[in-house]
Amino acid sequence: MIVFDTLFTLLIIYLFIYCIYQLFFYLKARGINNFFSLQERTRSVIKDKNKLCVMIYATHKDKELDRLLEVLNTQTYEKENYEVHVAYKKEETDTTIERDFAIGAQFHNIQNPDYFSKDKAVNLLLQKMLMDSQFDAYVFLGANRIVGERYLENINKSLLNSEVLVGTKLSSNSKNQLSKKIKNAIISSYLKYNNATYNIARTMFDLPFFIDGDNFVITKSALEKVGYVGIEDKDSMLEFSLELAASGVKSTFCPYVITAVDVKNYDFSSPSFSNKFSLFVHYFPYLAFKNSAFRELLLFLIKPNSLIVLFSFIFLAILSIYFPHHIEKKAVFLLGLFLFINFIVSVNIARMKFAEIFWLGFYPLCLTWQKLKILINNLTMRSIIDSCYEEENINSATINAVVNNGKKDFIAKLDLVSEDGMRKVVYREGNRFIVTDSYLRMYDALADMTYKLNSKGLTLKTCQNCQHFTLCPDGTLDCLNGKCQISKNDILVWNGCQYFYLHPDKKEE
Repeated sequence: MIVFDTLFTLLIIYLFIYCIYQLFFYLKARGINNFFSLQERTRSVIKDKNKLCVMIYATHKDKELDRLLEVLNTQTYEKENYEVHVAYKKEETDTTIERDFAIGAQFHNIQNPDYFSKDKAVNLLLQKMLMDSQFDAYVFLGANRIVGERYLENINKSLLNSEVLVGTKLSSNSKNQLSKKIKNAIISSYLKYNNATYNIARTMFDLPFFIDGDNFVITKSALEKVGYVGIEDKDSMLEFSLELAASGVKSTFCPYVITAVDVKNYDFSSPSFSNKFSLFVHYFPYLAFKNSAFRELLLFLIKPNSLIVLFSFIFLAILSIYFPHHIEKKAVFLLGLFLFINFIVSVNIARMKFAEIFWLGFYPLCLTWQKLKILINNLTMRSIIDSCYEEENINSATINAVVNNGKKDFIAKLDLVSEDGMRKVVYREGNRFIVTDSYLRMYDALADMTYKLNSKGLTLKTCQNCQHFTLCPDGTLDCLNGKCQISKNDILVWNGCQYFYLHPDKKEE
């Protein structure tokens, strides 16, 4: 029981530290009026016109794309100072007419399966733009976002002292359903509260931000430092944010760069705990060598969210009632009082109305429900994938593959699956489970798996990715055979050996 008593004590201390940490932000946020006054004076003197490149990744599922392009085509910002480029993923089932130029935007139609992922497509297009060297900054915008006619003008006015701008997100509702209205009221209250007590306060402390992949701006100089963007999902955005901070690139929250998202498209997902932990472990040795802003951002990874705080307090309160010898009631009461005071101070600083405080109180319940839905969907998809895998097993082979995480090699399983004339690769290592899209060639499926692992900091050490490998067409569609230039042996693309040396092209990916 000593171990449990120690853990309970550490949890209470952890929550007290969280309260103190939050209180610093709330006290700083009292100067919001002065912050906005300074911002307005600075923005009023901006006369330089930056050349902006707006980049949007879209598929046929993004039904609001044309509406977004229409607003971007009628901005108050001079047309000669910006261009809009759309990386459009063209599915085989997409029957819409292919467009090269439409509504003031240039379309880059992606039909090569190798570039179906968002990050790969966007970064390929980005490299072309950087070579032209005609843009001063790049605006990354989600296809489901809603912007105003002064969106780009506000970006230009906000770029004076920042290399990366993270914009404001608002909630909107286009439906007349009661459930949607309630959901919109809850999310709108939370976003207002979060902007005032967290986003603006961090800006006033001059602290870096985690980017919003659907609404952020990065200058050309910053892009040249990091060399890529990571906006595939929340995990990719987290990794990219830390990479920016580690590279000394300053990111700033800008309350004037505003986008709205319909509640039906609101994303409740968050970076996975495993990814947060792995990133924390990876960057922790660099804490002593980086600036204080980076150290704060890294330590921010272990900050609890509202659900963890709420459920932890309830858990401790129940323990203090039923096991008073292990949990001191006074400590739990004092913690609860401290949390309540923090909340009262925060809503006062955010200038929340009574109705907004009422809806804000439902946010933990709303978040819990949405998290459960995400978990259920993930488990369902996992079950479907597992079921499909079992059905396809007679047409598959499993191999051991060597993978490097930047520090050491380890063994993972690769399932090479063939179904209805299509090929895909399944990566299995512990609880990690990654599946490629389906391709005509196993060579392309392995290339896709290589990219997916690269995006997570892993190197797949197969012959196909080796500098000493030469592909030997064998008259089949799969392209499975090759030759090792060291051993001179005939090999298969998924083999591996002691002579592995990463191909330069794979490093660039």
